[in-house]
Amino acid sequence: MKPGRAIAGFLVLPFALMVAALLVIAALAGGLPSTGPVGARLNATFNGAQVPAQYREWVTRAGQMCPEVTPQLLAAQLEQESGWNPNAVSPVGAMGIAQFMPGTWPNYGQDEDGGGASPYHPGDAIMAAARYDCELAALVRGYIETGRASGDVQDLMLAAYNAGPGAVLKYAGIPQYTETQNYVRVIRSLMDKYQDVIPDIAAGTPFGQAVVEFAMRHRGVPYSWGGGDTSGPSEGFGNGAGVEGFDCSSLVQYAVYHASGGKLMLPRVSQAQVTVGQPVPRDFAVMLPGDVIGFDPHRNGDYSHIGIYIGNGQMVHAPKTGDVVKVSDLSESYYANSAWLVRRFG
Repeated sequence: MKPGRAIAGFLVLPFALMVAALLVIAALAGGLPSTGPVGARLNATFNGAQVPAQYREWVTRAGQMCPEVTPQLLAAQLEQESGWNPNAVSPVGAMGIAQFMPGTWPNYGQDEDGGGASPYHPGDAIMAAARYDCELAALVRGYIETGRASGDVQDLMLAAYNAGPGAVLKYAGIPQYTETQNYVRVIRSLMDKYQDVIPDIAAGTPFGQAVVEFAMRHRGVPYSWGGGDTSGPSEGFGNGAGVEGFDCSSLVQYAVYHASGGKLMLPRVSQAQVTVGQPVPRDFAVMLPGDVIGFDPHRNGDYSHIGIYIGNGQMVHAPKTGDVVKVSDLSESYYANSAWLVRRFG
């Protein structure tokens, strides 16, 4: 994070607006050329072993804060900012492992470790960096949706972290600053260090097949209400408290996100997921593997469950508390007697 441009033109979004922005589907296109093969970004999971052990838990936790800030992206960003040095001070006064400027830190820094909020406390700084990144992601997503900028949300988020969101808005994309363009490229390249490529879904796999395969690899993972996101299974809340897993909509969000190489972010809840994408008739002769099916069991407009069609009249889904991600037959009465909305995303 650099001074001057880092805060230029920045407006803090109200929390409700930020959450609303994150729930909107983003078919992200453009951005800088990929630094590696398509498959490396399509099928990558966090390799925490590459993160210094004392920071690993913080990076993993912070990488769950919003879909755009994955642990591997955050790890690459911290390496680029400070080389993992919690005591780093730049010539212009940027502080700590995440290189916060004094004027920016109070807006995002919180006491995460019980020792008082400080940019020199790694836990505080790592969480604050993710918090700032997520707010920038919501902001630049708004620019894209209103036609004021174009590109990949993650790329524009990184550019805004380096140069300030005002510069992203001025240039309607990644600013024409050599430093900022290099910053985005370097972090994209460093991400390869902090992620493992999953080899069983090759680059070029048809989108629907990839959606199915990403979901199917989690068969047996517990259902956790409120659990799961684009990074994988996580602990839920309410009935999902203490259980690490997926609920129905997070499994769909995860599979579609990774099948698209991180370019397609569905809303988090099933009721919203069935409102986006291409409508498909409820007809097995037309439906394709990877199509998403929303179910309204009471036929009152409440699409409270959602699954992924895998072909042959079956779907993979996360059914309910006490169950696991599994394959079910769509002829089962609960599903057969529900109203359906079927959507296709690629």
